[in-house]
Amino acid sequence: MKYILVACSILFGISHAYAETFNRTVPANKSSTIGANATYNRGTCLGSIIPTFKITKAPKHGKVTFKQATFKLSEKAGRCASKTVKGTAIYYRPNSGYRGKDTFKISYKYIRDDHSGRQVYNVDKYNINIK
Repeated sequence: MKYILVACSILFGISHAYAETFNRTVPANKSSTIGANATYNRGTCLGSIIPTFKITKAPKHGKVTFKQATFKLSEKAGRCASKTVKGTAIYYRPNSGYRGKDTFKISYKYIRDDHSGRQVYNVDKYNINIK
């Protein structure tokens, strides 16, 4: 039992899971950028390894695609704001003629770039309103 508790505490120490929900409104019959993600080192403001994204729950009324892109970090990046990094842009295209609501989930994981070696696993949910 003692070894199981040690193994669990080590596992929880190296892996963190996060989930976030995003609400987006997009036009019908058109592909739209609905999100972007980049990992970077907060100390150096340099970009890190680009995570691999997966669709964990597909949309019923459209298609999700990912494309590597270069963009500036937002003000949420603190002192790294406006620094240019490579990351992943998330696109959603509704089925032709569809208007209404759709939802999907994506996941990605990466190793924190803070020398801790901790792995972070994210699952993001997108609620889409197509007008």
